[in-house]
This record gives sequence, C-alpha cells and structure tokens, in this order.
Amino acid sequence: MLRSAVQHLTDALIVPDTALTLRSRAWTPARSLLGGLGPRLPLLMVASLLTAGAWIAAQEAGLRHVSLLLVGAGLGFALNRSGFGFAGAWRSVLAERRGAGLRAQLALLALLTLAFFPLFALGEAFGRPLFDVVRPVGVALLAGAFLFGIGAQLASACSSGSLAGLGNGKLRYILVVAFMVVGATLGSAHIGWWESRPSWFSFSMLREWGPAGGIAGNLALIGALTGVSIWSERARHGRPHRHPSSNYNWLRGPWPMSRGVAVLALLCLATLLLSGRPWVIMSALPLWGAKLIGASGMPWDVAFWDYWGTDTRIDALEASLWTDVTTLMIGGLILGTALAVALAGSLRLHWKISTADGLSAAVGGLLLGYGGVVGLGCNIGAFLAGVSSGSLHGWVWLSAAFAGTATVVALRSVGARLRRSS
Repeated sequence: MLRSAVQHLTDALIVPDTALTLRSRAWTPARSLLGGLGPRLPLLMVASLLTAGAWIAAQEAGLRHVSLLLVGAGLGFALNRSGFGFAGAWRSVLAERRGAGLRAQLALLALLTLAFFPLFALGEAFGRPLFDVVRPVGVALLAGAFLFGIGAQLASACSSGSLAGLGNGKLRYILVVAFMVVGATLGSAHIGWWESRPSWFSFSMLREWGPAGGIAGNLALIGALTGVSIWSERARHGRPHRHPSSNYNWLRGPWPMSRGVAVLALLCLATLLLSGRPWVIMSALPLWGAKLIGASGMPWDVAFWDYWGTDTRIDALEASLWTDVTTLMIGGLILGTALAVALAGSLRLHWKISTADGLSAAVGGLLLGYGGVVGLGCNIGAFLAGVSSGSLHGWVWLSAAFAGTATVVALRSVGARLRRSS
C-alpha cells in the first residue's frame, strides 16, 4: 500500500522532464502559429507587438524605459538562442553529474563580477546612482530558496525560464506564470511574518574588502565551484561535456554557450547602467497580483500589507505598469523569446497538456512565486544579482535552492525505481 501511494504521488506531481534545458529550444522546423497565412506572419506579429510596446512605453515613461524593454527582449532572445538556463542545469548536476550548465552560470557571474564591482565601488555611472543587491541571510531566505528549488523542478523551469516558455507558446507555462503571480501575491501577504523570523547576518565582499578584495573573493568561490563541477563530471563520465562545434547563425541560431554568456553579460551590464540596479524579476509579480486584486473589487486593501510599506513599492502600486521597469523587461523577455522562435520558423501554440502535467505546473508556479518573494528573490534577483553584487546571500540562496532541487530529484528517482519494479 505504501509503495502504491508513493508511486501515485510521484506520477501526479513529478512529471516527465520537459524543462528548457541546455540545448537550444525548438530548433526543428514546425508549423507556424498561423500556418495557413504564411510562415512569416508570426515574425511580423511579434515584431509589431514589440514595436507597439516600445511606442507606448515611450509615451508613458520615456526613452529610458524603451531601452529597458529592448534590453529585456535581448535577454529573452539570447536565452533562447544559447539554451542558457538554471533549473535544468541544477538538475543535471544532481541527477547526471553533468555540470556544463552550472559552469555557464559561473562564467556569467565571473564576467559580471569584473564589470559590476568597480561600478558599485564608484556608486554611480553617467550621473545615475547604482544600487547593489545585498540581503540578510536568515530563515526566510533559506525557506524561500528551498521552496523555489522545488517549484523550479515541478514547473520544469525557473522564473526566467517560465517567462521564456510563454514566448515559446506553451500552455503549461501560462499555468506556471499565472500561479507564480498567485504565489508571489500570497508571499507578499505573509511577508511580515517571515520578516519576523530570525535573521543572522548580512555580508558583502565588496563593501567589506573593497573592489580588489571583493573581486578576488568572488572569483575564488566561482573558481572553486567550477573545479568541483569538473572533478565530479570526470569522476562519473571520464571527461566534461563539450557542446559540438558547428556553423552558428546570429539570427537563426543556435549559439554556442560561450556566445550566449557574453551577450547575457553585456545585457546585464546595460540593465545596471540604465536602471541603476541589477536585473531582477520577482518584484513585478506581487505588483501584478495587487493590481489584479484592486481591479477585481476584492475587499482587500493591499496597501496596508507590510510588503507595501516602503515608499518605492507603494509608488509602484499607484503608478502605471508602463512605468515599472521590471514589468517592461519581463514583457520584452517574452517577446524577445517569441522573436527568436519565430525566426527559427517554429513559433506555434502547444495546447496539449495532461492532468498530471497541469497539476505539476500549477504547484510548481505557486512555489516559484511564493518562494521567490519570501526568499528575497529568484534565480535572477537573489542568485545572479546577489552574487554579482558581492553579497554572500546569493551563494547561500543557491545552496538552499539546490537542496530543494535535490528533494525533487530524489522523489523522481524513487518513482522511477517503483515503476521499474512494478
């Protein structure tokens, strides 16, 4: 009876691996979104939406916001073309001892360390103040990152990968993102309780050791993790995995991972210079949830929640979404991904989804959103932004997210053994 119950649980929640993994997305030719009207129509539709978004952003908020929308589109385009990702890479390390994806993340962090630390030390660039992302390590961070790691595996993507999935036209990611908003809104409602939990320390290598010492310390950690990854992969497979070399096209792709890392680093630098802080994602989701609550007429005054107690957040709540930088960049990311897929001739809607897959997407999205808010950020705003700011909380966040990932990998392994034995 126990075996039957465990197998039912793993079949219902731990769906087959459909993540956006290290390989590039959907390169095989596919029927276009509106195939009967010509293969170029999806491309024209996406380009028109991006142009219209840029025009409205210029009218509502100015050219800087247009630039950030386009930077977001570039991020989505580069993520798709290179196959750069987080959730699939973490799972590959634990399940297969393949570390190419993790090493790509570490290479990106090394480039951002070299670019960001001197700028943060100056405190401004082109007359605009720059703000690093340094957060305390405590119960909330550990719990949120752990839940996020579980959610990323159930959803088969992290926050950025789930949003990119919308650009791929996949129904399951509509569910993931919708429940991410629900989870983030719940997290913002509970944030006062989580903030009252123990918090132990906050440490910035940049602030404590200066630019040179901070760069050395961050690069030492990055180098150590890279070495462990290579050693572990060699122990299991004999040699590290290498992506096959072939002729790459800038527009139609796919790109080598090294090119993707370089382009992502440049776009992350552009985000810092234009917005004054590193790339983040999660702050937009509770904002969307709060605005939906207000528009629906529900009897909840979210302005009195602890989450909205800061001036910047309450200002965002009262302003138009067209003025919210994070929302614009997310919109750009989705459209940039769609543009990449359209150029590859494979933009189409994927509407089929099983009950188990839908349940996994919903639960995964809920945990992604809740864990992202409670854990002070997601794989972008906590890990990428935290580490590239020199904050130790980014590395701690990664450890807790890996623990959540390991939990799901272990459950999948149990389910696979039970299916083989039966």
